[in-house]
Amino acid sequence: MGGLQEDDRDVLRAAWLGLCEDLSRMGLRTIDELEDVDNPQELAEAVRALLRMALMTLQHRTEFDDPDFPSFFRALDDRFKYAGPDTYITYMNAAVRGSGAYRVIGDHAGRELQLGRFWSKDLKYDDEDGKFEIQVGGEEQPGNWQPLDPQEHEGPHVVPDMYPMAKGGFGGRIYHMDPSDLRPTRLTIERIDPDRPRQPAPLTPARLADQIDSAREMLEPMSTWWFKRASNIRAESTPNVVGPPGSRPPGVPGFEPPAGSPLNYGTCCWELGEDEALVVTSDLPEARYWSFQLHNAWWESPDNQHRQTSISHAHAHIDADGRFRCVLAHRDPLTPNWLDVGGSRRGFLFYRWLRPVGAMPTPVATVVPLAKVYDHLPSGHPRLDQVARDAQMSARRRWYAARFQT
Repeated sequence: MGGLQEDDRDVLRAAWLGLCEDLSRMGLRTIDELEDVDNPQELAEAVRALLRMALMTLQHRTEFDDPDFPSFFRALDDRFKYAGPDTYITYMNAAVRGSGAYRVIGDHAGRELQLGRFWSKDLKYDDEDGKFEIQVGGEEQPGNWQPLDPQEHEGPHVVPDMYPMAKGGFGGRIYHMDPSDLRPTRLTIERIDPDRPRQPAPLTPARLADQIDSAREMLEPMSTWWFKRASNIRAESTPNVVGPPGSRPPGVPGFEPPAGSPLNYGTCCWELGEDEALVVTSDLPEARYWSFQLHNAWWESPDNQHRQTSISHAHAHIDADGRFRCVLAHRDPLTPNWLDVGGSRRGFLFYRWLRPVGAMPTPVATVVPLAKVYDHLPSGHPRLDQVARDAQMSARRRWYAARFQT
């Protein structure tokens, strides 16, 4: 290793100053010029969203972008909440190189999973406990094998105009549908082809500068596109009316979902005063999974750990008539399916039907006085006291911690 050169300082100085200038410019643009801001909470949430995206892009490009020594990165989770992540899904991706071959070993404990082209039902398993192995890239193999695009990660990153976000070439999602299920999910990846390097290359000023510049290149379109998407959804929706389910994600004109996608979504742009509530009633499809969950005004997931902001089929209360009913409100209406809007005046309710059989229902929403919520619920709908609510929230915190903080 040679001695320190002045060029080493120059390349890092340029990358660092560029990053600082970008953060200043984008921060001030968000504070001073972002349109469609309704109130002080939304403005603060917008600036926080930009901070989160900046942190995510830097962490991804500096720590999780090596296709020779990959590891799975949670690009959407309890820390990085842009893109409206599903509370019950852990999103994972890993950097891979088109010329390499990789071994993925996992144990999803019987949960629904999608990795690359495989869903849980498509995988061949080592045993009945959900253990599996996938080979990614290299020569075709029997069993769980997926080819790679030969151009994957063989040149500079190209940030797409649509859905600019952290991606690595191979990844997917694991469904944690049941909050009472605290079993861990395990997932590892390693490069295995003979041409792989055996140790990571030492860090150099030029390499770190490239990583910083790559993070900047991702942050710029992200900081525009995701705010715009939230505004698009509001523009194409009527407040407090639930849209029908479909496979096209809302607010993304021109996007065509993959043929045969099992994912179906619907959205409601809710707006509520302090003494109002939104009662949402839905028939239920026969489906592998369904959920209702809140997003804030910028299509971020809210405080999922300390507020009940989502409900899945695994822990929802279903009324005697077979329908699901939830209540969006600023204060506790005493209903088991309360979705806590956390002081926001407006936001999004997003529902999902995964792999439904037959017709997909469209929920119906009604704005009512908060004090009159039970006039709009069946006579047998339960009332929770504070002890029951505290127990509900304590169980939620334990589940969330088991997934993300242990």
